[in-house]
Amino acid sequence: MESLAKGMQLLIGKVLVVKGDCPECGEPLYGYRAKNVDGSERCAPTCMKCGFYDLKRKEDLQTEKKYSESLKNKTLNFFKFGSVITDKKLFDCTFANYKVIDDETRNAFDIAKRFVKAVLDGEPKHMALNGKSGSGKSHLAMAATWEIIEKSGYDKKCLFISYRELLEQIKFSFNDEQLRKQIQGSLMADIKTADLVILDDLGAELGGTTYSESTNFNNDTINSILEARQNQALIITTNLAGKEIAAAYGSRIVSRIFKNSEGCAFKFEHTADKRLSFK
Repeated sequence: MESLAKGMQLLIGKVLVVKGDCPECGEPLYGYRAKNVDGSERCAPTCMKCGFYDLKRKEDLQTEKKYSESLKNKTLNFFKFGSVITDKKLFDCTFANYKVIDDETRNAFDIAKRFVKAVLDGEPKHMALNGKSGSGKSHLAMAATWEIIEKSGYDKKCLFISYRELLEQIKFSFNDEQLRKQIQGSLMADIKTADLVILDDLGAELGGTTYSESTNFNNDTINSILEARQNQALIITTNLAGKEIAAAYGSRIVSRIFKNSEGCAFKFEHTADKRLSFK
C-alpha cells in the first residue's frame, strides 16, 4: 500500500502542480502542468479533498433527482391513467382557478383546504360535498387532489372515479373476461388501497329524481368501496341530500360516507351553475 501511495504521489507530481491553497479547507489546489496550445490553463485549480466530496454530493443529488422524477411520473401515471373519468378537462381544475364568488364558495374553499391539511397530516379524513350540478363540487374535489399530490412530494397515490362510469364499466365487463379481470381485479384493488379516492357524482347513476330504487348490484358496489375506505382518505360528491342518500342506499352507506367527515362536510345551497356563469 505504501509503494502504491508513493507511486500515486510521483504521478501527481509529474502531471499536476500546486497552484495555491483551497479557500474552503486549506488543502493544496492542483492544476495541470501542461497548458493548452494557446497557453491557457486546461482547467481551474482543484482541491482534491473538497473536489471529491463535491463530486460525491453531485452524484447524490443526481440520484435523488432521478428518484424524485421516477416517483413523480409513477404517481401522475397512476392518477391520470388509473382514474375513471369521463371529462378529461376536470384534470385542469385547481385551487388557483376555482371561482370564489360569495361566502358560500369561500366556505367550501376553506373546507377543501382543511381537508387537504388533514390528509397530509395522515388523517383518514372524509370530505362530503353536496349540491346541484355545476356548483363546483367536482372542481373542488379535483383541486384538493392535486394539492395533496403535489404537497406530498408526489408520494400520495390518488384516484378520481366517476361513480356512474365505474358502474357502467363493471357491467360491460361481465361479457369480457380480460376487462373483468382488469376492472374487478386491478382497478377495484387500487380503489380500495389508494391513499385518496374521489367518488364523483354519487347518485347520478340512479337517474331522474327517484332515489329509492338503487339496485342490489349498485348497493353492493358502493358498500364494498366504502367499507374498504372507511379508515382511509375519501371525497364524495353528490347531488343527493343526506335523506335522499339514505333512501337510495340505506343508513349504513350514509354512516360510512360521513364517517371521519367532521368539519369537512359541505352543502351548496345557493351557488348557481358556475359552468354557465363563467364561460
